[in-house]
Amino acid sequence: MPYSGSQPSEVHFSGLFLVGKVYAYLSSLGKAITEERYYSVYSEIIIRGRKSIIINIIVLVPILIFAAYLICGFRNLLFIIGSLLYIFGSFVSSILINEPAYTQLLNMDINDQAGIIRIRVLLNKGNIVRVISSLLGILLVGISIY
Repeated sequence: MPYSGSQPSEVHFSGLFLVGKVYAYLSSLGKAITEERYYSVYSEIIIRGRKSIIINIIVLVPILIFAAYLICGFRNLLFIIGSLLYIFGSFVSSILINEPAYTQLLNMDINDQAGIIRIRVLLNKGNIVRVISSLLGILLVGISIY
């Protein structure tokens, strides 16, 4: 009996298309809000996110999987490179780019429009770095498993 569902390449293309649409929508929402609203929303997200045990546990899962993979003696080069790219994208760029910007935002005067705009631009650049390196990492891990 022939396979009647979507082909893997169709599914991957559809997934990438959907991710692009979601990013475009969220980006337009982010650009549409005022600096005061941006400060209010993001400061609340930052404070709650830093205290969330669930988020902190979820963040550690990829590192634990990677460590278990290495401990078990697996050495697929694409998997290792992909995992390192993902970890870099998710964690290192967060620590180097996003966390300092979050701290600046929390310490900033809510009326400092120019400062908030500068932080928004910096966070957007940091998120783009995270998305690109994480996506490349996930693609490499997927290729190594496929």
